[in-house]
Amino acid sequence: MSIAAASMLVMALAVASVPAEAVAGARDAQASEGSGGAEARCAVLAASGGDNFESLKGATTFITSATITTSGTGSQAVTQCTVNGYVTPSDTFIVQLPVSGWNQMLEANGSHGLGGAYYLNECAPFLGKGYATVANSLGHVEPGLNGGFAYDNPQADIDFAYRATHVTTVAAKAIVHAFYGTVPRESYFSGCSEGGRQGLVEAARYPTDFNGIIAGPAFPEWSTVIGYDGVYTDVVNRDVNGHVILTTDKLPILHEAALRACGATDGTITDPEKCHFDPAVAQCPPADPNGAGCLSAAQVGVARLFYGPVRNSRGQAITSYGSNEPGSELKWTSRINNAGGPSLEGGIGLQFDRYLGFSRDPGPTFQENSFNFDTDPARLAALASQYNASPNLAAFRKAGGKLIMWSGWADEAMPPAATVQFYKAIEADAGGAAAAQSFVRLFMVPGEYHCVGGSGPQLASDSFADLLNAWVTDGQSPQTVVAVQSKVDGQVAATRKIHPYPVRPEQQETQG
Repeated sequence: MSIAAASMLVMALAVASVPAEAVAGARDAQASEGSGGAEARCAVLAASGGDNFESLKGATTFITSATITTSGTGSQAVTQCTVNGYVTPSDTFIVQLPVSGWNQMLEANGSHGLGGAYYLNECAPFLGKGYATVANSLGHVEPGLNGGFAYDNPQADIDFAYRATHVTTVAAKAIVHAFYGTVPRESYFSGCSEGGRQGLVEAARYPTDFNGIIAGPAFPEWSTVIGYDGVYTDVVNRDVNGHVILTTDKLPILHEAALRACGATDGTITDPEKCHFDPAVAQCPPADPNGAGCLSAAQVGVARLFYGPVRNSRGQAITSYGSNEPGSELKWTSRINNAGGPSLEGGIGLQFDRYLGFSRDPGPTFQENSFNFDTDPARLAALASQYNASPNLAAFRKAGGKLIMWSGWADEAMPPAATVQFYKAIEADAGGAAAAQSFVRLFMVPGEYHCVGGSGPQLASDSFADLLNAWVTDGQSPQTVVAVQSKVDGQVAATRKIHPYPVRPEQQETQG
C-alpha cells in the first residue's frame, strides 16, 4: 500500500463516525454547485449545528457558525467557508475551507504562549496554497499570558497540554469530509513556540493524526523551560534590593563582544555551538568599573548565568543546557525588565507555576522569588509527562509520519541547545542518526530569533510546507532549505542554505 493510500485509510477511519446525513447534505449541495454551490455546502454545515458531529468518538463537536468569508486582497484573496465551533467541554476551533482550488490537504496550525486565541495569520500561507486549515485555542478563550483559566481546573490543564489539539483535529477532518465529501489526502501540522511543542506532543501521543509535522522553535521540556528557565534569569538578575543588575542598555555592548569573539560574518554567528564566549572581555577596566561602554563585574556575572544552565542554591546545574547562545543578546529584552518586575519570559513561567505546573496550584500569591530552585523542580516533575514531548516516536515513524524540526541559534526564549538535545534523544531512541533521519530532520538557523526576526536570512514555518509534502508523498527527504533575508520593498537581499543538523549552514550569499 502506498503512503498516500495508507494515509487515506487512516484518515477515513478517523472520520468514520461522521453521520451519513452530514456527508449526504454536502454531496447534494455539490451536485447542484453552480454559483451558489459553496454557499449551499457552507449552509449545510451551519444548519447542522452539533447534530451531525456529536457522535465523533471522544470529540463531541458543535458548530456555532459557518459563513462564506474572504481573506487577503487582490491576487492573494481566498474565499472560504469559515466554520467556528467547539469540542466539549471548551476546545474552540476555527476551520477554513477553500471554496475552490482545494489541494485535498488539511493544515492544523499551532498556538503561542498560553493559547486562548487563533493565529490565522500563520494559516494564511497554507490557505493561499489551497489547504483547508484549522486552528484551536488550547481549551480556553482568554488571550494573552494569563494562566488563570486553569486555576484548580485539571481538565483545562489536560486540554492545554495535549487534548485540544487532538480533538479539534478529529473535528476538522470530519468537517472537511462533510464539506468536500472526502477525507483529506494528507494532513499536516505546523507550529512554532508553543505550537512547536503541540506538534511534538502530537507525534508521540497521536501518531496517526498527521502525516507530517513542522515543529518550529519548540519547548519539548515545557515544565522545565517554561516552569523555571525564564524565572531563573529574572531572579539572578536582581541584587539584594531587588534592582536589576544587567539592564537592556548594556545588551548591544555584550552583543558586539560576542560577535567579535565568535568570528561573526555579516553580523551573524554561524556556529555558536563551537564558540565558548566569556563575557569578561566586555568588562570595564579597574579605573572605570562602571563605565558606559562596558559591563561591570556584577553584570558580567549575570551574563555568564544567562549563557549557562539553571543552577540551584548550591551552584549545581539542574538543566543540561544553557539558557542562551552567543548572538542572541539583543533579544534579551524579553528576559530583562529594567523596572524589576517579571520579564516576558519570566512572566509566562510565573503564570505556568501559579496555575498549571504543580499538582496543587499555588495561585496568584506565588511570585518569582517564591520559586525554590532546590525543591520546586522536583515538584514540577510530577506533571512533566503531561506537558513535555517524548523522544519516543516509534509509532509515528511506523505510521509513515515525517517530522521537520527547526530553530534559530539566536533564539532568546527557547534554549537552542535544548532543541538540539531533544533531537539527539530522538536519534538515540530511534537507533542512531541514520534511522532517525529516515523520518526526522532538524534545521538550525544562524542568527534567527524565536520564531521570527534576527540577523541575516531567516526561515518561517511555511518555508517547509512544500518540502514536507514532497517527503510525505514522494519520499524526497529534505536536504536543504533556503533561508531568506528581504529588503523593505520585499526584494531578496541575501540567502543562506541550511542543511540538516549537524551539517553546518553555508555562508550567507548577498543578492544583486
